[in-house]
Amino acid sequence: MARRKKGLTEKSAETKLPKKSFTLAIPRPLVSKKEKEEDQDKTSLFVPTEILFTQQADFKPSSFSSDVLVTRNVPEVLKVIFKHGSVSERYGEDGLENDPTRQQIIIYTMITCQKNLLWYQRATSEVKKSTKFIGDARLQGRFTVGFGGHKSYKDIGFSREELIFLRDLLPAIQDEVGTMLGLNHGFFREVEEEIGVPRISVQDLRLLGAFYDKRIEDPLLSVQVGWVHTGIAAVLEVNPEFIDHLTFRSSEIANAWWVPFDKVEKELRTKQGNWLKGKGPKIESWAEIMIKEFWKYYLTSSRV
Repeated sequence: MARRKKGLTEKSAETKLPKKSFTLAIPRPLVSKKEKEEDQDKTSLFVPTEILFTQQADFKPSSFSSDVLVTRNVPEVLKVIFKHGSVSERYGEDGLENDPTRQQIIIYTMITCQKNLLWYQRATSEVKKSTKFIGDARLQGRFTVGFGGHKSYKDIGFSREELIFLRDLLPAIQDEVGTMLGLNHGFFREVEEEIGVPRISVQDLRLLGAFYDKRIEDPLLSVQVGWVHTGIAAVLEVNPEFIDHLTFRSSEIANAWWVPFDKVEKELRTKQGNWLKGKGPKIESWAEIMIKEFWKYYLTSSRV
């Protein structure tokens, strides 16, 4: 068994928890078999934009920007995804990354434990020359609170193909059920691969809503990242007994730290202020949405 490194990030060493202190161990900078396989799969689950943003889904302007649309109606959003979801290539002439008429679905998940929220900074291609950078180059180096990625053909397509009995008995709902199972499988696969959270360690999981960001963040891009993605806001609480097992890939994450619940909004303001002064990286736009639009809702509805 490989020996875990003892090095801690500066912030993680400073954080003290009421019951148990914990940190994230930084793994050795090696490209695993999983990373190589993932690098080959550039497909994604998507839903036509005009179908997703229906009156039933109840998307409305957020509390802080009219260009950010949010909804709390998770059941209706999921119904649309299950019924109309398809899988296609992300890149190429007809790729999803350049097509705002199709929304790639991302379950964007915040990780909590003992009333602390996990923050992290995405890696950059310059972090370690011996490490292959994994991730979206448009987001590298940014601060964020969300984990999650594209649900690929391996998640959706395979799940649909496995339902051989439904193919004959209930062909009308085979794809719908397959998408449902694939989305579920893809979610747990992502959090386990990105942060080392196995399903057995999940103490609680809540879906808070969905959001779409149509702001212009980079004027040099003809199609903004937010224009082709819709996020489902989620919070996953980790059982403290498993906290020592949390790890992350140095090819994706530069460092991570825990922030107490009552200091989360201050952390956002501080990071945004530092960036405006030219003193630090930018906050990921989706992280801003999660904290400004869903954080208080999570605290009040969960009574934490």
